[in-house]
Amino acid sequence: MATPRTGELPAGIAVLGLLVQRPDTVAGVGVRLEQEYPAARWPRNIVHNTIPSLLHRRLVMLAKRASERSLDRYEPTEAGEAHFKEWMRESSAVLPSVRDAMRAKLHYVECEDQLASIVGDITEQEHLCVLEGEKAMLRYKRAQRSGRLGAVDAAEWRPRVRRALMLDEITFWQQRAHSLQRLREYLEDPHGENDAVIT
Repeated sequence: MATPRTGELPAGIAVLGLLVQRPDTVAGVGVRLEQEYPAARWPRNIVHNTIPSLLHRRLVMLAKRASERSLDRYEPTEAGEAHFKEWMRESSAVLPSVRDAMRAKLHYVECEDQLASIVGDITEQEHLCVLEGEKAMLRYKRAQRSGRLGAVDAAEWRPRVRRALMLDEITFWQQRAHSLQRLREYLEDPHGENDAVIT
């Protein structure tokens, strides 16, 4: 049951990992999934679709039936824990797929109007990346104020991992915005006068 090596996190592994951390309800997993992976943009019903799939594959089981189905708690099976541990041991040194639809559209531009439309889309995406970076920064500052990140010099590894992930998310959005800005500037420069020197 190997996980496809795409460089991306499958929703099934994310949900399974949260249940390995602690048993939970479907709604509880949904809240935690949003907290842990705010930029993943999974559909709202992803946990409702994923839990039955994990049950069918016998990677999770119903741990406690409640009076209401929405309060049923799920936990990983031994096979589920083994599957998750196997995924944790797999190398993550896989480059992510580059399938950016906006960049692909540039290959098919046939006129100046189409190019102008795509430049507008790039500008909009650049702005959205700046906003995502600002949101990530706010989440980081909230976590810092609440003490969820621990002391800077602490030897405890969990807060260090959380801090590193949150800072990396901020950097990711900032770099993405910068990359889009450069692409836009290259496209807006008809004579190539602003070409960056690539060394």
